[in-house]
Amino acid sequence: MATLSKFSEDMMGNILSRLPPKSLMRFRCVLKSWHDLIDKPSFVDQHLSTSMDNKVTSSTYILLKHNVLTDPSIKDDEKAVRATLFNPDSNQRDILLSSLNLGSLVDDGLEIENHVVPPPMRGYALSLEISGSCDGLICLNTFNSEDIVLCNPALEEYRVLPKSCILLPPRVPRQFEENEDDDYYEEDDDDEIESNPKCVGFGYDPNSKDYKVVRAAQFVSGVFTQHPSKVEVYSLAADTWREIPVDIQPHGSLNPSYQMYFKGFFYWIAYWTEERNVILSFDMSEEVFHDIALPESGPDAYEYTSIAVWKDSLVLLTYPVENEAPKTLDLWVLDEDLKGAKGLWTKHLAIGPLEKGVEAPLVFWKDEELLMVTTKGDVVNYSLDTQKLKHVPRHGLGEPTNIQAVPYVNSIVSIKPGNKIESI
Repeated sequence: MATLSKFSEDMMGNILSRLPPKSLMRFRCVLKSWHDLIDKPSFVDQHLSTSMDNKVTSSTYILLKHNVLTDPSIKDDEKAVRATLFNPDSNQRDILLSSLNLGSLVDDGLEIENHVVPPPMRGYALSLEISGSCDGLICLNTFNSEDIVLCNPALEEYRVLPKSCILLPPRVPRQFEENEDDDYYEEDDDDEIESNPKCVGFGYDPNSKDYKVVRAAQFVSGVFTQHPSKVEVYSLAADTWREIPVDIQPHGSLNPSYQMYFKGFFYWIAYWTEERNVILSFDMSEEVFHDIALPESGPDAYEYTSIAVWKDSLVLLTYPVENEAPKTLDLWVLDEDLKGAKGLWTKHLAIGPLEKGVEAPLVFWKDEELLMVTTKGDVVNYSLDTQKLKHVPRHGLGEPTNIQAVPYVNSIVSIKPGNKIESI
């Protein structure tokens, strides 16, 4: 009987592991045995593995961060916000996360599921960014605040991370006493040190089987005085920040197209202290930084550089800023055996020339399919096979620099203890 029961549980686990997260959350309420099975860490791993190994869907889901027009008179009313998310007569922008099944573009359709941004991150329409996507979890942060939020959109869960252990309290301006409205700093305040977050990254440590967030901060006083940077790492398992020693001074880019997590490393296009930029990588297991030199014959001749994953390799996309003529993107491949350290690049192919108005690449969702954004804020898909563009329908609008797309998978990886987001 025990053998039959065990076989039945294995068979049921195999069936349930193929279902989407929202269906599984409903099935947890059907039978206690199903509830217990779905909550098992082994089943969570099985469901994630099944989702990522599914050749039909795993490589076609993308999470898109973009702006929508909302009614400015509505505040903190979830139901009212949902009713006015796509109000074309409004002049106020808000943020929306949309999971897109781009595989449905083949049939001239598009499966879209919209997700409300967690409450702590609302109100940052122009500065919110996704600082990493891994196993269905995403990291949201804004450089207008030290708040960082981990979120599982499929489960509608979010978790606000604890206060930083390295950032200093904000500097508060003092007021003149004699009817002066302007803020000012006294001369003695010039020596006061301020902290500024420079780069944030989220990913998975395969050695400790833990999800981590790394944040680097720059410290300055006066106008030109810089102090050594500090770095802290957050562990989801421990729910704490801790400072780590660093032997380089990281200066991450603020452009979300210039950062990503891939195979145990987080990568940024970094503003370097010397003559040119580099790729900065952080090893989630060893908790050390490496710098990767850019191709000597490539990006110095370009104004824009992006990083992406193509055919399971880290790649660099370089392209000119001018829009007067059709752009051509050069794709460079990093030697994958170097595991995030200094490496060699090979120019593999040129993409284009593209139609006028294409602004920048967003993400590869298949080996031959590249999602891009136009100067008008539209999202288009470019096929490397046919060399043709196809419009990707979506709600909302926004500047090209405020649109971000990351690889995504529907998972039941939980970030508890946390909070529930009311779904759309």
